[in-house]
Amino acid sequence: MLMPFLLMLLIGVVEFSWTFATDLDVKQGAREGARLAAVDFPGIDNAAMAAEVCSRMDLVGSNPATTISWTSDGSPEVSEGVTVTVSTPHETLTGFLDWAFASITTLDATVEIRIEQPPSWDDTTTPINCP
Repeated sequence: MLMPFLLMLLIGVVEFSWTFATDLDVKQGAREGARLAAVDFPGIDNAAMAAEVCSRMDLVGSNPATTISWTSDGSPEVSEGVTVTVSTPHETLTGFLDWAFASITTLDATVEIRIEQPPSWDDTTTPINCP
């Protein structure tokens, strides 16, 4: 009689953990993208920067629906700010509790950082998908 409730509790813990880990991965990707933009990873252009950010995210980096965009405050110059945004659609792991996680449609993270090196990348307001 208690088995369905215990099973539902177990699946709920697994789904919450998956969502939490995925959200942390998105935040880590935004931090890594901001760091790459700030220090101007050697010879990086827009496509290479997006691919580099995607390669540093373990859970969502291989999802082609994951998008990355960055914009600077004006033209990208040293001591200006750059804002990096990473977004991915939320997907449950088991699918049993989709109704409970229906309000979470996307996981987003935005990081702003100061540019430290003259950038070789350009602003992109059009999000670039992970390969």
